[in-house]
Amino acid sequence: MEELLTSLADGVLTITMNRPARKNALTGAMYERFAGALEAAEHDPAVRAVLICGVPGAFSAGNDLQDFLSAGEVSEARPAHLLIRALTNCTLPLVAAVDGVAVGIGTTMLLHCDFVYASNAAKFALSFINLGLCPEAGSSLLLTRLAGYQKAAELLLLGETFDVQTAQSIGLVGEVLDGDALLAHAQAVAAKLAAKPRAAMRISKALLRRPEEPLAARVDAEIVDFTALLGGDAAREIMGAFLEKRAPNRARYD
Repeated sequence: MEELLTSLADGVLTITMNRPARKNALTGAMYERFAGALEAAEHDPAVRAVLICGVPGAFSAGNDLQDFLSAGEVSEARPAHLLIRALTNCTLPLVAAVDGVAVGIGTTMLLHCDFVYASNAAKFALSFINLGLCPEAGSSLLLTRLAGYQKAAELLLLGETFDVQTAQSIGLVGEVLDGDALLAHAQAVAAKLAAKPRAAMRISKALLRRPEEPLAARVDAEIVDFTALLGGDAAREIMGAFLEKRAPNRARYD
């Protein structure tokens, strides 16, 4: 059985962690394939959005410790770091559907997603401290920015499991759904994102992900991008179609 599945349909690349017996604990091979799929998607014009999911009852239990400890010398080039960099560098919209456990990287990867939906049964944990480790994947920055210092310290320094209501209250999860509705909802959102103009989507995400800066600097950056897009094929075709009362022809700009 393949432990990480990928499929592409209607512009949406779906990446499914598929190791139910170990609650999708990630091995080095799974990390490598996951990172490779994201990196390939960046250069594939057929991919317009990415959906990340697990199996019913398990998003990911985090790192497979046995696999990790048997991998030999630890270095910055290890497969887990490849995935973290791929998530950080991804310019495509990322949607996650979380059911069941999301531990360690199973939670920190969500900080890099643009849309996170979870079931009522979802449980989260940032338990690095309990393993004698520190935060990863930029979580010390991203979680503090999202939840504030006090809450980030509580979650990272105590390392205790927290429920989906807490995850939603701090902004880690957008919407909570019944388990049987979760995947279909995430798929529908990913499909909507895939239907948007590709260049405008990537530039909009890049603007949202820019570091904190003075308002005037952000306005200037938006003006540059807005002007470039205004002269592009997508804007001309979409606005022209509106004026001509017809449907836009995506073949003219995507």
